[in-house]
Amino acid sequence: MAMTSSIARFIATHRKSQELWERSLGVSRGIHHDARFTLPFPIYTSRASGARKWDVDGNEYIDYTMGHGSLMLGHAHPSLLDAVSEQIAKGTHYGTENELALEWAELICQLIPAAERVEFVVSGTEANMLIAQLARAYTGRNKILKFAEHFFGWADHFQVGVIPPYEKPVAGRIPPITGDAITEGTVVIPCNDGVAMERALAGKDIAALFIEGGGAHCGAIGMPLDLWHTARRLTQKYGTLLVIDEVITGFRWSPGGCQALVGVTPDLSTLGKMVGGGLAGGAAVCGRADIMELLKIKPGEAEWNRYRRLVHSGTWNANPVNAAAGVAILKIIAQGEVQKTAETMAQRLVAGMNRQIEKRGVEACAYNAVSAIHLYIGKWQGDVHLDTTKSMPPGLISALDRHLLLNGVHLLRGINGWVSAVHTEEDIDQTIEAFGEVLDGMLEEGVIERRN
Repeated sequence: MAMTSSIARFIATHRKSQELWERSLGVSRGIHHDARFTLPFPIYTSRASGARKWDVDGNEYIDYTMGHGSLMLGHAHPSLLDAVSEQIAKGTHYGTENELALEWAELICQLIPAAERVEFVVSGTEANMLIAQLARAYTGRNKILKFAEHFFGWADHFQVGVIPPYEKPVAGRIPPITGDAITEGTVVIPCNDGVAMERALAGKDIAALFIEGGGAHCGAIGMPLDLWHTARRLTQKYGTLLVIDEVITGFRWSPGGCQALVGVTPDLSTLGKMVGGGLAGGAAVCGRADIMELLKIKPGEAEWNRYRRLVHSGTWNANPVNAAAGVAILKIIAQGEVQKTAETMAQRLVAGMNRQIEKRGVEACAYNAVSAIHLYIGKWQGDVHLDTTKSMPPGLISALDRHLLLNGVHLLRGINGWVSAVHTEEDIDQTIEAFGEVLDGMLEEGVIERRN
């Protein structure tokens, strides 16, 4: 009897999602984030609670997308619901400053080593755009330095060097890069190349070196500990500001983020996702007081206010709903216990997945960066965590994503996930069992093969 393809099984069990997908194509591209696309169409979620969610067809999933990494306490945490509901009843936008936002900023300053001052924004992308302006204004230099593969949002001067092959341009007038060539003020060097980093910094024309917390793609390509300290030493030597993007790692790696864990305090840092309690619209820039001073309005100093300070506005900055959510969740996260719980569960998960991989003799690996998990199918060089050359074909990624969904597990694109503090041992063990079924299904379908 012929085997039913995974695509046919997916369509048969996701009819309502298919209807919504086809309907959505009349008003949009069908998705609102590239990573949510899966073949033959994305799922549509109807509700979520704790570590689980349900789609419009009634299918249940153990969720590891966790709001793209923003939900350390799972979906619909009672503390978040109470705080937001109470604030909404009082008002969503005052058009003035509010006391909760002050408390929110004070919590950030207590937790994040770099945070002497805080400026709220709406998204991680916007935060990095503001940091680039701060760095250029403070140093008088124009260039931004970054490692290939490191992601800092979708602004054009940060998109370069994210999608290989790097020598080819990305659509939207984002030019290609060649070697260490400058493109629109951004210098891109090979991932984790300390020699190239010093060569670029030695020109003393780099305003800021941006590094993604945990390494590229939330630790999918990790960064050696000594390179963090080298980056700090060299940026200080050559007068460049060091920026650590903690959009995902902030408060997840530790209460003080990745910077506290590796022992390197940057000049400026980006916070997002978890800083706002997992609620949309909460992000921040934090850093040294003397740099953040550039945002300050000084009454009576016309020359400063017009020509030297940075102008910054934003309708939703520090709005009371985001502030309420941020305060409620950061108070829990500050204790440090939820991070330990999530990391322990992540370690249990990848160990179990690797047992399933070994049992079937597949060339693959599961690994974790603190509580972030990564799946890789294929060969790698040396330490899979540090291999900067590993890559998976899009078709293989889609197949893995689809088979995981068919077995009740949801990772972002099937290859990245985040374990929360509310994932239980039962959730983890059920996921491990399901992953074995995923591998069997992919082997049966001929998507993957056993080692020779």
